[in-house]
Amino acid sequence: MLFSVLIPVYNISRYLPECVKSALSQSEQDFELVLVDDGSTDGSGQLCDQYQVQHPDRVRVIHQPNSGLILARRAGIAAAKGDYCIFLDGDDALEPDCLATVRETIARYHADIVIYNNVSFFEDDRTREPNAPVFADGTVFCGDDKRRIYRELIASWRLNNIWTKAIKTELLRADDTPYERFATNPHTEDLLQTLYPVTHANCIVYCTKELYLYRRHSRSMTQKLELSQITRLYNAAVQQQLRAYMTQWGMDSQEELDLFNARKVNALLTLFWQYYRGTKGAKQKQIALNYNWGALLDEESRDFSKNAKLSRVRRMQMHAVLTKQRVLLDCFAWFGGIRMRAKHGA
Repeated sequence: MLFSVLIPVYNISRYLPECVKSALSQSEQDFELVLVDDGSTDGSGQLCDQYQVQHPDRVRVIHQPNSGLILARRAGIAAAKGDYCIFLDGDDALEPDCLATVRETIARYHADIVIYNNVSFFEDDRTREPNAPVFADGTVFCGDDKRRIYRELIASWRLNNIWTKAIKTELLRADDTPYERFATNPHTEDLLQTLYPVTHANCIVYCTKELYLYRRHSRSMTQKLELSQITRLYNAAVQQQLRAYMTQWGMDSQEELDLFNARKVNALLTLFWQYYRGTKGAKQKQIALNYNWGALLDEESRDFSKNAKLSRVRRMQMHAVLTKQRVLLDCFAWFGGIRMRAKHGA
C-alpha cells in the first residue's frame, strides 16, 4: 500500500463529511484512510464508525481517550500501513488529484518527502486564495541542498505545516522526539513534527501545485482568543527545539541567529495582532495592551527587535507594543484592516 491518509478527529462533526469525501474521492486509489477519534463528544466518533462500515476495505478507525492533536497524529502514524503518510485535518480537504500528483513525484524523484502547496479557503466570505510557492516546481533537495529547506524553517512559517507534506512512514516512526512532553500544548506542533523527518530525509521534492485546501475560521478564532492562552500559543519550547536543530544542521552563524530571532519577534507580533484586532471596545483593547508581551521574548530576541535587520514597520510595531502606544497601534490596525478588506472584498 502506497499511502496512509491520517485524519485526527476531535469534535468536528460539522466538517468531517466534506473532509472524508475529499479523501475517498481521490483519483489515486492505492491508499487507506485512518481516522483517529481523539475522545470526541459531538458525535464525530460515531461518524467515523459509519465510514468504516460503509468502506470496510478503505477506512480504519482508532478510538482513544482525549490526548491532544500531537498524540492523535502519532497514533495514526503508529497504525499506518502505507509507505507514505499524508496528513489531513478534519476541517480541511484534499484536492482530487492530491495523491496522484504525489505518487508521480515520488516515482520520478524517489523522494522521501514531497512538500506541496495549498490554497486557503476563507469561510467568512467563501473566497479561495492560493498561497505563493516557496520554491520552483520540481526543486529537489538532497545533501547540502537541504540547507535551503532548513533556512526557510528558521526564517518563516511557510514550510511548517505537516499537512502539506507526504512523508515516508519509516522516517516518521524513527522520530525519537519525546512528544509526550509537548502533548499538552499542541500549538506549533506542525513545526515540531517536521524537524526530524526533514533532517533525516535523503531526498525532498517541492511541488507548486495546490493540493490541499486549508479552511480559515477567521472570525470564530478571534472571538475565542483569551489572554490566558498567550504563553501556550507562543510555545517557546518548540522554538527551543528548532534552535537545537539549527546546531545539528550547522546553521547557527550570526546571520542565521538573526533570522531565528526575527522569527520569534514576528511570532509575537502575529499573536498580538490576533488578540488586538479581536477585541471589542476600548476596555478590552486596553486589557490586551496592558498584557506583558515583552515577557515572551528572551533577552536576545528583545535586543533584536531594535535591530535594523528587522523591517522598519516591524520595529515600529514592536516598540509600540512594548511601550503600549495605543494610538500608533490603532493606526497600524486601521491600515491593516483596509488591506484585508481590499483583498477579500469585504
